[in-house]
Amino acid sequence: MPLVYVTGISGAGKSTVCAELRRLRHDAHDADQEGNAVWVNRHTGEVTLIASARERGQSGWLDEQEWRLVPTKVEILARRARDRVVFLCGSAANEHEVWHLFSRVVYLAVDEATLVDRLASRMSNDFGKSETELAAILGWHAYGDAEFARLGATIIDATRVLDEVVDDVLLAAV
Repeated sequence: MPLVYVTGISGAGKSTVCAELRRLRHDAHDADQEGNAVWVNRHTGEVTLIASARERGQSGWLDEQEWRLVPTKVEILARRARDRVVFLCGSAANEHEVWHLFSRVVYLAVDEATLVDRLASRMSNDFGKSETELAAILGWHAYGDAEFARLGATIIDATRVLDEVVDDVLLAAV
């Protein structure tokens, strides 16, 4: 059975898809909610205490810190996927380190206008609300779709209604 990585840029809908997969009784995990990823100092490798939106929005903070998957947690999910499909929904700077653990990778793609609107209006997560974070996200967005397509991910148009996006994620998982 596969461990399926559902990824995409911040605001693409990963957490929303994860919540819907859970509602449908799938074994789905959100990297942002369950400790599967942490902020890490890029230079020391030490885990950084969770920063406030104000701290993250300060110039230079994102240059010093990055969001990383915890490899041991992903390994545990991969072992669980031996007898059932398991989903990990998230995005992290070091995903290449655990890429080999994923049987399938699904990339949720959105256009820039949708992305900006979602980041401005979402209530569940404040990442992307500051000018610094928004600029970083838009920079990542500029190359994300093409890079994940190059790596062999299944690209899903996440601007559609949730049911259609989740249906496509489930189809990609088998």
